Amino acid sequence: MNSKEIEKYRKEQFEAINDYRKLHGVPPLTLDKKITKDAQAWAEHLAKSGQLEHSKNNNYGENVAAGYPLSSLNAANLWYSEISKANFSNLERSIGCFHFTQIIWKESKKFGIGISKSTKTQMYFVVANFDPPGNMMGKFAENVPPPLKKK
Repeated sequence: MNSKEIEKYRKEQFEAINDYRKLHGVPPLTLDKKITKDAQAWAEHLAKSGQLEHSKNNNYGENVAAGYPLSSLNAANLWYSEISKANFSNLERSIGCFHFTQIIWKESKKFGIGISKSTKTQMYFVVANFDPPGNMMGKFAENVPPPLKKK
């Protein structure tokens, strides 16, 4: 993957995540170079290992995804689709929706995204980091509002 393809994908995913945040009335994220660099480093690690796993870095909220081909790996849509598992009256106890809640998390302000392709499997690995991290117990109701009503 060349740097132009990475930048295009990064921009598309960043815009999609901010579009989803807008649907919930939360402020847009800003793209941060250091957070992007950290996300890229972890994506490259995942591509090299061939294993999809979260990093041990607790500085960020982190979403990960993998797929092939890249054109079908819309990580933002994949993560947002978890809204179907979200019970807005008790998000802490909702199973399988924490990628969704992280992209919407109101207190998260900065964002970085990395992508890398495995030479072994041809799979693409995507890592999105959010700062400050979301998914903090006791803070879901104030940080993950349901979608705004359409007028």
